[in-house]
Parts: sequence; C-alpha cells; structure tokens
Amino acid sequence: MSRPAQIVNASKLGDFGLRLIGTTDIDGNGTHHDVEQVDPMVLFDFVNVKATGESTFRPHPHFGLTAMSFLPDKGEWMAWDSLKGDTEDHLHPGGLYYVHAGAPAFHHEFASPATVEAGEVVEFVQLVWNATDEEEVKTVIVQPEDIPVVTTEDYVVRVMAGECFGVKSVQPFTHRKILYAYIQLLGDGPVDLDLPGGMNGILFPIEGNVSVNDQTVEEHQMMILDRESGALSISRSIGSQAARFIVAAGEPVNKPFHKLLGLGGFIIGDTEQGVRALMKELSKQAEEIKQEVPHYFPAQYL
Repeated sequence: MSRPAQIVNASKLGDFGLRLIGTTDIDGNGTHHDVEQVDPMVLFDFVNVKATGESTFRPHPHFGLTAMSFLPDKGEWMAWDSLKGDTEDHLHPGGLYYVHAGAPAFHHEFASPATVEAGEVVEFVQLVWNATDEEEVKTVIVQPEDIPVVTTEDYVVRVMAGECFGVKSVQPFTHRKILYAYIQLLGDGPVDLDLPGGMNGILFPIEGNVSVNDQTVEEHQMMILDRESGALSISRSIGSQAARFIVAAGEPVNKPFHKLLGLGGFIIGDTEQGVRALMKELSKQAEEIKQEVPHYFPAQYL
C-alpha cells in the first residue's frame, strides 16, 4: 500500500455482537455506524455468543442483497427460508450459507439442538453484498468439505469465494467478481495476498492483532482496502500468540441504494419509493409466514 489504509473501530451490536459495516436506514432506524458500505459490501457483523434454545430473531426479509453466513470455528447452524422451508443439511464450521435475494425472500437462522445442548460459544460472521442489479433468488449451503483449503507451515487459508492462492472456490451466486477468505496464521512468517485490481475490500481480525504492510490492525478492528491497495503482506503482530482474520473484496456496484429496516430484517433498492412499497407488500407475506411457522417467531412477534 502506498498510503496508510483506513482503520475502523466496530460499533457494539447488542450484548454480544459487533458491527463493522452498515448504519441506520432512510428513517434513521437501526445501529449507527460510521461506515455505511464498502461497495459492494453493505453489512458486516460479527457475533460471539453462547447458543441458546430460544432465538430472539424472527424470519425476516431480504431484497437487493446476498447474505453470506459463516461459522469460523465451532457450532452447527440451521436455517429456514421462504423458498425451500427447513434446510435438510445443517451448516458446519468452515462452511457457508447463502441467501441470494435478487428477488424478495424471508429467512431465519439459528443454532442446532446439539449446539444448544453442548452450550457452545459460537462465532458467527455475516457479510452482506449489494445485489440490486440482480434478479435471481435462491438459498445455498456450501459445506466445509466443498471449500478449497490451502495449507503451508505458516498459514491455512479457506478460500470461500473467488480465486486466490492458486485455487478457485464454488461461487453459487452473483455475476460480480468477489473474494472471500478466512486465514489462520500458524508461524511468524507473513502471508502474501494480491488484492485483484478494481476491487474494494476489508480485512477483519477475529483473533489477535495483525500487521498489514507494517500497519497494525487490532483484534475486532477493520481495515478498509480499496482498488489501489495492491499486494498485502500480513503477519502476526508482536505479542499476538494467534491470529485469524477475514479478507473480503468485490467489484463495486457504483450506484446509490436506499436501505429500509422492517420485520426484523432489511431490504435495499434503487429508490426510496420502491423500498417502501415493497416493505408494505412483505408485511402481508410476514403475516402468512407466522401462520406457517409460528414456532420460529418469539412470543413478542406473534
């Protein structure tokens, strides 16, 4: 990097979460955060929470976006969506659950009974991409065994989307080029990563502090990478015994969007009028979903 990259501190999200990208909607509702987007990423949350049997969330709508859920370390996740109902397969650590909502869709995610019974503390990462220029809608689970892993004596890289370190991953959505990788540093040597030209991106340490081209990014901070970032040399900072981090980047959409919260989720679209009209329609569908799967709604929403 020819100039220092911007370092962003997280905003607190409830008792157990952090928000790194995404702020309030067009009505000022939601969690205030300094970074509205890193085009094409419109939301990035990190949660570290003990699994419980009663979810505080409800089936909620998405539109104009692709939500990508990732469990870095442990736990088992289940999901329901308005396209397929309950997912047959559970999401295991190292895998990804996609909701690609170029058209409207409701979905709900929660810890499996086995994870709840074990009382596991689960790390959960959700990264949401702008898909306002797409029309397809689908949900896909990619299990960990289907994601390429590159291992050396210095690092382990899980290439979850895009192409890097000489391997190419399955990308079951979007025509846009993206990169998404989970990297664990094992030794003192650096991992070298060339950010593809024309992409914007982020680097987020889940555990430990890292040095990126001699610039320190502390645990749970975020470094913003842009299309001029180029080659990255990433290593553990002095004093950090372990280091694990996320790198994500993508081709920008390069157009404004309007975000509206509602029904426990959010949608984005090209116009304010459009997202307001759609949220009104989705409210009717939400009432039908309550009748279909009332067991997924906390009591306060019934």
